[in-house]
Order: sequence, then C-alpha cells, then structure tokens
Amino acid sequence: MEAVGPGTCDGGDAALGAEGRPAPEARVHFRVTRFIMEAGSFAKCIRKDGSASSYTPYICLEDPCEPGVKLGMRSIPIATACAIYHKFFCEIDLDAYDPYLVAMSSLYLAGKVEEQRLRTRDIINVSNRYFHPDSEPLELDSRFWELRDSIVQCELLVLRVLRFQVSFQHPHKVFSEDLTKPIIDNIVSDLIQIYTMDTEIP
Repeated sequence: MEAVGPGTCDGGDAALGAEGRPAPEARVHFRVTRFIMEAGSFAKCIRKDGSASSYTPYICLEDPCEPGVKLGMRSIPIATACAIYHKFFCEIDLDAYDPYLVAMSSLYLAGKVEEQRLRTRDIINVSNRYFHPDSEPLELDSRFWELRDSIVQCELLVLRVLRFQVSFQHPHKVFSEDLTKPIIDNIVSDLIQIYTMDTEIP
C-alpha cells in the first residue's frame, strides 16, 4: 500500500497525458465515478414492451424487466460516495486495490454517513446487474458471501485510510435548504451585479 504524493489529487496538468488527453488513471476514476452515480441513482424500471413502471428504489419487482435496477440513493449520499472514493485514492495508489470494490464500499459507507442505509445484498445485486446486464441476482452462495465480506473489509480500510473523516460539506446541500423566492432573487441579483462589474473592468 503506497501513499500517493500530494500533487496527485489536484487535477490540472497532472491528470493529462500525452497530447492533452486524460491520463489512464483519470479515465479509470471517471468510469468508476460514473458507476457510483448510475448505480446509486433512481431509475424508472423499463419493461420489455417499452412502457415504464413507477420509480423503484431497490429491486425492480416487475416481470419481465430490463436492467433498470438501481439503489435509489438521494443526491447527497451519492455525492458523499464520490467524495469518499476520490479521497481514498488521493491517499492510496490506484493499483493497490480494485477501484470498483472501493466504489461499492464507498456507496455502502455513504449510505451510513448520510443516514440512508443500504443493504450489502442490494449493492452487490445492483453492481452485478450493472456489469452483467443479462444476469440474475446472485445466489446466496460462497461467492456472494466472499464479495460481501470484501465490501465490509474494504469499508473498514477506507475508514482507516481517511482517518474516519467521512463527513463532507457539499455545495449543493446549502442551496437545497430553506431557500425562499426572495433569497433566490437576492442571489441572482448579486450574481448579475458581479457579472456586470466584471464586464466593465478593462
């Protein structure tokens, strides 16, 4: 387990490879973060005939059903999961651990931190469906229990690496609390004034 240098997490030129394209490590993080957001978000369950059922937070009960199975997390826990994942790999080399296992553990931990608890079984089934769209939910066999134990052990590792500092102040959380129309109007007015002042500066 190697610690990564402090300049690795600031993005910028360090995240760019040859010809200005994202470095392979940045592409991995992008794909895994996309997995976190897609696995965690609400989705309409799409039936094979093309019609849509109601939003479902965990397992789609419609039969037959396309793989629209998601965890149904709110936006704050998803943002927390992304932050946990990113902070972990600011401290640890990408090659040291499977990023998708860390992502699954980040989802599990974020559910606890933001008080939207998820069952490990749901995370495993959603992840399995994400990577293998035509597969059935995993049986409760030795493979399932090994994966569950891996997620729980990885969660403990993430907590230790982050020194149990897993609460984050997300910017969009501030905007979602107690905003009334007059407050929003004042914010918009201030932004317009700042923009106008910027355009007048030579």
